Amino acid sequence: MGHFIIPIVKKDGSLRICGDFKVTVNPVLCAEQYSLPHFDDLFAGLAGGQKFSKIDLSQAYLQMHINEKSKELFTTVTHKGLYRYCRLPFRITSAPVLFQRAMDQILCGLPGVQCYLEDILVPGRNEEDHLKNLEATPQRLEEYGLRVRKDKCEFFQPSVEYLGRIMDAAGLHKAPANVKAIVEAPPPRNVSQLCSFLGILNYYGMFISQVATLLKPLHELLGQNKTWKWTEACYVAFNKAKDALLNSEVLTHFNPSLPAMS
Repeated sequence: MGHFIIPIVKKDGSLRICGDFKVTVNPVLCAEQYSLPHFDDLFAGLAGGQKFSKIDLSQAYLQMHINEKSKELFTTVTHKGLYRYCRLPFRITSAPVLFQRAMDQILCGLPGVQCYLEDILVPGRNEEDHLKNLEATPQRLEEYGLRVRKDKCEFFQPSVEYLGRIMDAAGLHKAPANVKAIVEAPPPRNVSQLCSFLGILNYYGMFISQVATLLKPLHELLGQNKTWKWTEACYVAFNKAKDALLNSEVLTHFNPSLPAMS
């Protein structure tokens, strides 16, 4: 069995060579009983951070070796013949959770360090604490033979962009580029366009008060056997959602020492 290759153009213009595993390996893979971390949990783990460093792992999944028996399943067809992957390839259904589980085990015990796939965020309550954490993290990565992309790493920053949000000592902020894309989005003309808009808007749903109520007219358009009709109520909800996101404030870190709200 062989797979044809699929070239993917990355953001930096380089190519990523992937195999087409959609109709071969993926349908017969057993689902891994492990979940990717929720953003709220990652954010909670950063409370108290004053300085931040972001470490980006090079080639992510391709840093994981696969056993000899599995290599046969990942044989790919190229114009130069058949080749077998020796590392975990992209576009494998279980690759993200396998990689996340491995990274959680590797980084276990490092204070405050948060990881989502290849993106590692290292906080520090002060300069000394940050230096200590920052020294320990690369040492741990080196112990396991993992490599990083120096050009994509950031060190000793008062704020960093992480998973589409801005992190700093005050808390969580929206990424301006993403907000701009939402605010400038034209009204959707069909269900597909509406789903795209709601998808990126819900990514920032935590910043919008009573977002479900606000978006109710739009969600009603997604009902089964629902005829597409862009009404005045839909138009109002669409614009109110944009305004609510644009005018929303920062989400602060949880502080148990503060008095409870009455």
